[in-house]
Amino acid sequence: MQVVLYGMNHRTAPVALRERLAVEESRLWPAVQAVLQGEGPHPNEAVVLSTCNRFEVYLVAESAQAADAGYNALVHRLAGLSLQALQEHLYLLEDRDAVWHLFRVAAGLDSMILGEPEILGQVREAWQAARRTGVVGPILHRLFQQAVTAGKRVRRETAIGRAPASVSSAAAHLVREHASPRHRALVVGAGAMARTVARHLHSLGFRHLAVMNRTPQRAEDLAREVEGRTFPWQAWHEALLWADVVVTAVAAPQPVLTYQAAAPVLAARERPLLMVDIGVPRNVDPRLADLPQVRLFDIDDLRGVVDAGLAQRRAAVPQAETILREEMAEFLRWWQARRVAPLLTALHRRAEALRQDVVRRTLKRLHVNGETQEVVEEVTRILLEKWLQIPARNLRSLAQEGHEAPYAQALARLFELEEDGKRGASGPSGLV
Repeated sequence: MQVVLYGMNHRTAPVALRERLAVEESRLWPAVQAVLQGEGPHPNEAVVLSTCNRFEVYLVAESAQAADAGYNALVHRLAGLSLQALQEHLYLLEDRDAVWHLFRVAAGLDSMILGEPEILGQVREAWQAARRTGVVGPILHRLFQQAVTAGKRVRRETAIGRAPASVSSAAAHLVREHASPRHRALVVGAGAMARTVARHLHSLGFRHLAVMNRTPQRAEDLAREVEGRTFPWQAWHEALLWADVVVTAVAAPQPVLTYQAAAPVLAARERPLLMVDIGVPRNVDPRLADLPQVRLFDIDDLRGVVDAGLAQRRAAVPQAETILREEMAEFLRWWQARRVAPLLTALHRRAEALRQDVVRRTLKRLHVNGETQEVVEEVTRILLEKWLQIPARNLRSLAQEGHEAPYAQALARLFELEEDGKRGASGPSGLV
């Protein structure tokens, strides 16, 4: 068995192509399930990681042919595409390289924004969805479990995700520096940047949040996500009197908050107002910064914060990769040990059959039953299990070191286990 990754991301494929494969879950997972149940060579396990920036399919298959057939069938079902048509946009990774890639993805090291936090949750959600669908087996289950653990360790033990590295996260951290979570924050807009700001503020402990947007439904959706309220787009007077913080992120050619409209409202305020304008062009008339109760920051004020944050995150990469190598080594040890599992199962099956045959003939000759028979059964079973523990322990240990091959061959030859041991054999090839 081998792990194979077919992937495309923001660096290898245009958004128009990625969009064709970004289907809803109600279509995605039934398609994956159908591929694994198809005729001819097909994969045994699958997990699909589909986000706005990547479409990655992790497969466990007995051969490259089976993996190719599975991926080709999946993209054809989802978008009428083929492996051949996607070839120039794909990165194809196998075994150790595929494992390392997933660990880096889960830690945020392969993201458009280094260390971004959302990807770890997306990896976990893909794994859980695959489990619910029944398309994950023992190998991908253990792999994704270990990858999530690795991603958590990186976030807990390094600074990879602590410093703000995008304008949206920098805006939220700036708000946190100048205001406390008990203050009321208004987010103007409901696009990607506004959503990120609102989520960051919510994660930083702000619980008095409100959203304004030209489209009421989008404002309501975002407000529901961050447990906030909404203001109608025309209700600027009420919103500006309510808020202690205003963050604007609207796509508009002219300021949405003009001096003429806002100055009279702000003059009536008794509390100071923090304003963070991350719109390009600017959403807030810069003359509002002249009002004594207003403190206004724009996107240029945040660039230094972003640059410093990215520098801190880049400095944390070596430590993060050290953690990933530790977690990856643990997974590979487990995977290597699986290589001898079919052989050990065959050995146990052969020994158990022999035990049962000898016990049956012995009990028949002794003419015993009842309690005596139970004792004989238990004693011989315990003796067998104790004896088999020795070769099993040593062979697993050798497998973890990558040195099991000659011993496994000798064991199979001596006990005539060759055919049984081949059935279901799985493990990484060429990993050590």
